[in-house]
Amino acid sequence: MTRHDEQFVRYLRAKESVDDRALHRPTLAHLIDSLEARAESRPDEPLRVVSVGSGTGAMCRRLLSWGVFDTHDEIKYIMVDRKQGMADQAAAAFAEWSHGAGWTAEPTADGFRIERHGRSVSLTYVTSDLFDAMTVLPQAIDLVIAHAVLDILPLRRAVKALLSRLTDGGLLYAPVTFDGRTSFRPAHEADTEIIDAYHDTMRDDERSGPDTGSDLFSVLPALGAPVVAAGGADWVVHPPHEDDERIFLDRILGFVEESLTDADRVADEPLDDWLKARHEQLASDELSYIAHNIDVLAQRE
Repeated sequence: MTRHDEQFVRYLRAKESVDDRALHRPTLAHLIDSLEARAESRPDEPLRVVSVGSGTGAMCRRLLSWGVFDTHDEIKYIMVDRKQGMADQAAAAFAEWSHGAGWTAEPTADGFRIERHGRSVSLTYVTSDLFDAMTVLPQAIDLVIAHAVLDILPLRRAVKALLSRLTDGGLLYAPVTFDGRTSFRPAHEADTEIIDAYHDTMRDDERSGPDTGSDLFSVLPALGAPVVAAGGADWVVHPPHEDDERIFLDRILGFVEESLTDADRVADEPLDDWLKARHEQLASDELSYIAHNIDVLAQRE
């Protein structure tokens, strides 16, 4: 992996605890209830799950740890990510986690299988663009997870592709979907200019834009998947910072810098002053950060 990729992996690992706090528990509870109903109606079938933009597999490990899949004895879980090398990162993370969580692990040709107390999970890695992956996966998926990824994709096209793989009554779970508000504190005189320009970089033909979370409430029903549960899932990080939170905030500042430098939307001086102030506040344990996200659960009709 490149240095930039390694940096991104550190960010993914660091944000796991931030996501843990952010996830909207009532929406997650509705997902658990829906999966329980599915298990009761089809007791002899495995649960088939696809996670897109899966990174190191943190969402799969989280949902297993939190008992979300407990009503199913057999789970077939496919993780899709376009980054080369991410499958190896996920495999290493799962090997470490499964041992600590009491699962036995056995490698397979394209992933591995974990077992515990009569339950088994077959984990498969697919290195692919989302749209390419959706053309080859079977139309027999019970749950598609799109965790913090839809805002960087063309929304309607992405949702349509994901829904195309779902069974009738299948679920699309889109946790931590960005929805248009970013705040840093203490306040800085360049905040409005910087944040507005940062949000503007999210608006182009290849990205859904900063209002993706809200847009899901119209896009999903229009494509035949009404929203059945939703709620706020804000990232909130404030002093005193844990080590992972410092890594997370440093990378967020890096995203702002890279986006605005590439887009050439802000003059160098105000951007440099703003970044200098923010990094100094991070170093002195003074920086707070809030990003407004929404968790959405929809069900295909």
